Amino acid sequence: MTKSVKICIAVIVIIFAVAIVFSLVILDKSGSKFVSIVQDSEVIYKFDLSTAENQSIRIEDKNGGYNIVEISDGKIRISDADCPDKICVNTGFLSGDIPIVCLPHKLVIRYSYENEN
Repeated sequence: MTKSVKICIAVIVIIFAVAIVFSLVILDKSGSKFVSIVQDSEVIYKFDLSTAENQSIRIEDKNGGYNIVEISDGKIRISDADCPDKICVNTGFLSGDIPIVCLPHKLVIRYSYENEN
């Protein structure tokens, strides 16, 4: 290999490595500690999990159903609900890009950005 081919390969490897690091930092929503609780397309609570106290919040829907949202040690989950399938409860703590959703009660818990409405 000539010197110019080695330089081209090195430059491509460096650009590729920088692109991967940039993508991980910019696109990683789970690094955010801001969480929104949305019901019927309206943000009803917003927390910074890094400063939120451990607590349980009962959220009722218009039809009398409920979800119990638990904040514990900088994590959030639905600990109890009266919906028939309990998928939201079985989802566990919020992580990554997958929100916690309770379809019967139209409730979504997801990571958000600080300036997001």
